[in-house]
Amino acid sequence: MSDTHLPLPIEPVEPLGFWARMRAYLLGGLLVLGPTALSVWVLWRLFVWIDGLLGKYLRFSWLEYRQIPGLGLIAMLILLLVSGWMASLFAGFTLVRAWDRALARLPLFRVIYNPAKQLGEAFLSGKRTVFHQVVLVQWPHAEAWAIAFLTAPPPRSLAGRLDGDMVGVFVPSTPNPTAGHYHLMKRERVIAVDLTVEQGIQLIVSGGVVRPEDSESVRTLPSSSS
Repeated sequence: MSDTHLPLPIEPVEPLGFWARMRAYLLGGLLVLGPTALSVWVLWRLFVWIDGLLGKYLRFSWLEYRQIPGLGLIAMLILLLVSGWMASLFAGFTLVRAWDRALARLPLFRVIYNPAKQLGEAFLSGKRTVFHQVVLVQWPHAEAWAIAFLTAPPPRSLAGRLDGDMVGVFVPSTPNPTAGHYHLMKRERVIAVDLTVEQGIQLIVSGGVVRPEDSESVRTLPSSSS
């Protein structure tokens, strides 16, 4: 007998009906235009909000005091650039450090100022003084794992009331990583992964769509004594 294999019969594909084609076209359109429309809407809302912060004050008589679209955004960008330039020039001056310390000590004001400054350093400047490591924690329940950031050691007044070696972790939210939850967890229940803080933020903001290159190196946190 010959070993030649006969070709398998090709089953005819039934053509899609009218409503099935309409459904496929609709889903295809959503996949193409949905992300674009959402991005445009978010950027537009952000533009309107930023433009309105200063734009409502930049009105002129020769324009009958009407608001000029975009002028507030330009003014905000100029203000941020000038502020950043001046901060880079006078960062080491005693007056700037004294001003920063004064704001950090004001009652009520410091409750917002200090966390906002530290989060800004972590998410905008890339400093590792706030978030030390990207980790995995079981949250919100034992069957789910969430990406979190290892923070500073918890205060003794908190950790001392709990059994075991506790660490502080910040579990951010998607797509806004500046919002989230702070938890105290046992060190052995926290898994460190080989991702930089920037890669972790990118993964969280994109909802897992944009991910860094996979790494097989996963480890538990070393004990505090090591």
